[in-house]
Amino acid sequence: MITSSLNTAAPVRSLGIAWTSFPIRMGGSVQAIARNAAALPAEEFIPLCHSFGAQGCQMGFSQLVSDEAAYLRRIRRLLEERNMFLELGIDARLLSDEAAYARMAAAARELGVSRLRVACLSGRRYENFHALSQWQEFANNWQQTLRRAAPLIEKHRLLVGIENHKDWLADELIELLRHADSQYLGVCVDFGNNLALLEDSVEVATKLAPFVVTTHLKDMALRPDADGFQLSEVPLGDGMLPLGKLADTLRRARRDVHFCLEMITRDPLKVPYLTDHYWATYTQRDTQRIEKFRAAVLSRASAKPLPVTSGLSREQLLEAENNNLRRSMDYARRVLKL
Repeated sequence: MITSSLNTAAPVRSLGIAWTSFPIRMGGSVQAIARNAAALPAEEFIPLCHSFGAQGCQMGFSQLVSDEAAYLRRIRRLLEERNMFLELGIDARLLSDEAAYARMAAAARELGVSRLRVACLSGRRYENFHALSQWQEFANNWQQTLRRAAPLIEKHRLLVGIENHKDWLADELIELLRHADSQYLGVCVDFGNNLALLEDSVEVATKLAPFVVTTHLKDMALRPDADGFQLSEVPLGDGMLPLGKLADTLRRARRDVHFCLEMITRDPLKVPYLTDHYWATYTQRDTQRIEKFRAAVLSRASAKPLPVTSGLSREQLLEAENNNLRRSMDYARRVLKL
């Protein structure tokens, strides 16, 4: 379980923006962001987030174009001049590379960073894996990797939040953390991802709250289709998530938690839970989970079409991205009081 010495203090500069909120600027898709992070380097990214009213940002480590001390000091000044916090998103492979992790940790210290975000899977469980054995191999590998990485994580004393990234069910992620057994290893709680695994966001947040390191703040809308449903990030307040309740649940567990907006402007994602392939990584189709999800979540699905980006020009896409971010940041400040 993650503990915080700041749990009794008021939250300070809690509202940030995650680099994954800028797919249009960074390559046109979430998958491209990892490859093209340098398309929006730190010296441009930090002022950009600040222009939307962010008090901090969660930035991909690859957005740092150098690890030289002079460059890192310059980036830190950008943050300090704007009174902004910084978190780093790192490639999960760093957890298996002691030298590379040490270099990253040294850069993080220069920047004043204390929290990292990592995802074990870059895709989605129901798309990446086609058999239970493939998922089990993936899960076993990460169980061993995190267990081996625990001393490294402890040595550098950076909080590492593993995102629930449309891979782990909440209980599976908790079991993974307990097996690794590190006080510096916790969760980046994404408000909406586990909807794709047919889990209610409030239940997920309640389970993961004791382990929260950081967050991806988002709102979601969904609409049924022939194979299951379509799922979209939408501006905060336009979707179905009880954002205030989710934020309060996590803030009670960790008073100094950061809320990093992840507003991804893109086409809806398909969640084909009615197909056999969706259940390939489970021992059987979970009818109880399906019925519970239908009653608690799908019953509140949107009757309106979900936002679509296909066919828009570059200028229209950029306008949509900017509008989604502005509206979300306004809601976070005005309604959520972040």
